[in-house]
Amino acid sequence: YHSLHHTEMGTNYCLFMPLYDALGNTLNTKSWELHKKISLDSGKNGRVPDFVFLAHVVDLTSAMHVPFVFRSFGSKPFSTKIFLPPLWPLAFLSMVVMWAKSKTFLVSFYNLRGRLHQTWAVPRFGFQYFLPFAREGINKHIEEAILRTDRLGVKVISLAALNKNEALNMGGTLFVNKHPNLRVRVVHGNTLTAAVILNEISEDVKEVFLTGATSKLGRAIALYLCRRRVRVLMLTLSTERFQMIQKEAPTDCQKYLAQVTKYHAAQNCKTWIVGKWITP
Repeated sequence: YHSLHHTEMGTNYCLFMPLYDALGNTLNTKSWELHKKISLDSGKNGRVPDFVFLAHVVDLTSAMHVPFVFRSFGSKPFSTKIFLPPLWPLAFLSMVVMWAKSKTFLVSFYNLRGRLHQTWAVPRFGFQYFLPFAREGINKHIEEAILRTDRLGVKVISLAALNKNEALNMGGTLFVNKHPNLRVRVVHGNTLTAAVILNEISEDVKEVFLTGATSKLGRAIALYLCRRRVRVLMLTLSTERFQMIQKEAPTDCQKYLAQVTKYHAAQNCKTWIVGKWITP
């Protein structure tokens, strides 16, 4: 916008506020045409992000902390100011409009070690994820975001917070099963944690003792290790939950999963993965 001021003097004096140029009759008539051209060109030639973090709005108060609402206030995400309560009705109206018409949008981006990371937001607030009639619409937004990243060539998309809710979409499994040919990797915090843990286990390990074995994280670790032909001693009192996980493993790998109910069973095991508090 302001760049036109340097090519055509006498217009577009303001940096970010066209309103004052309009009031002063110094608004360049080419401004909107140039803005549209730059926007379209950026979409064609813009850099594709390597990683997308798919979040959602938490509540009305947190919605006011995004940089494009109050930029200076956005740097203080946990502070409360006296001017906020009068703006709550406006935030509520924005929530209603987002619910009715908005699509997933870009919130922020940054470069880390030469890789472009972007944060996208599903236009839904936290409480809406617990409304039964809203689940289908939320899943539709998440699915569209995943398919969009796949078309763009994004390498990884991470489902944040309630976007990975087990009751909503089984931690993203719903979309992976529905679209088996996805090129983009759909992950969330638990899968990333599992990847870090598994990376720490050396290739020569043949037996692992796993606590918290039937949790999301424990399940992912157990299923991966049994495919590597590593014997996994799964500490759990629930035979039913153990058998459910065992059935998920390939038939020829199920024998590598063993249920144990006491820590004593792992006294000779050298590798422990502690996913649950150990009491004396």
